[in-house]
Amino acid sequence: MKAETKMMQAAYFTTVGDADQIQVGPLPVPGIGPDEVLVRIHEAAVDRVDAYVRSGAFKTPLQPQQIIGRDAWGMVAAVGAEVTAFHVGDRVWTNSMGYGGRQGVTAQYAAIPEARLVAMPDGDPSSWLALVHPGATAAIIVTQLLKLQSGQTLLVEGGAGHVGRMLIQCAKICGLQVIATANPRDFAAVTALGAEVIDYAPGWETKLTGPVDAIIDTSGRVPLQLNLDQLAVGGQIILIAATQEPKVSFDLPRFYMNVQRLRGFVISRASLASLTQANHWLLQHAAAFTPLTVERLPLSDAAKAHAMVMNPQVKSRLLITLP
Repeated sequence: MKAETKMMQAAYFTTVGDADQIQVGPLPVPGIGPDEVLVRIHEAAVDRVDAYVRSGAFKTPLQPQQIIGRDAWGMVAAVGAEVTAFHVGDRVWTNSMGYGGRQGVTAQYAAIPEARLVAMPDGDPSSWLALVHPGATAAIIVTQLLKLQSGQTLLVEGGAGHVGRMLIQCAKICGLQVIATANPRDFAAVTALGAEVIDYAPGWETKLTGPVDAIIDTSGRVPLQLNLDQLAVGGQIILIAATQEPKVSFDLPRFYMNVQRLRGFVISRASLASLTQANHWLLQHAAAFTPLTVERLPLSDAAKAHAMVMNPQVKSRLLITLP
């Protein structure tokens, strides 16, 4: 007699497009390979990159029924024969599923490679899940890409955002001097993280006392040449957002004569080794981070959550609770 297929509830899409492409319904509980772990998902985060994957803006291999979501936490339900780091009942989290051909995690169960799972630290798992996506982005930038020395100066443009707040905290842990631009209503919160804060209104550059060693543009709203004008000789700019105008110009002779550097970064292009290093660094410093605000939504509101995450007025980290 054929064994009955076990089913689970999941949020998924079959065609890229708007948020209304997301369906919520039954899918088979995934099987696991020898190096995989079956996780009973408790909460899945909603990141902007999830919306980019679902819309087709971020080009990546997808499953025919692609479950949404890259970040989640839950409890180990079963382990493959070659898994050694985890056991049934362990609390775990991941932040690298749902793209690159891997199935997403906004479902009651997910099959996750052992190498992409991390043991949950002590404390509130929801708060940790809210932190890991912007936290890993910031950790990779600060500890792997910038290569700044203690005492050098980092300018974070958009210091009040989720990634901006984590950039400030990671940079302070590494001994950097941090200046951040923000709306005046966010000055107190940004200052509490250890940054010198200046109003992001036009003319912000006049408030700088000198050139900075690095700039992270989290907003995509600052003209490239204006940023280059604030950069020290040998300095670098990392873009994690793009302007609406796809083509920009800048003073190329001045750029190369000042041996400056410019690079873009998206965490979904980071290697597993880079991401693993960042995740371990986050765990090492877990107690130092200020929690981000959280808003929970039910699985039935998965499409609503994808619309909300693209709304700049939504300031909380969005978590979908699995039934």
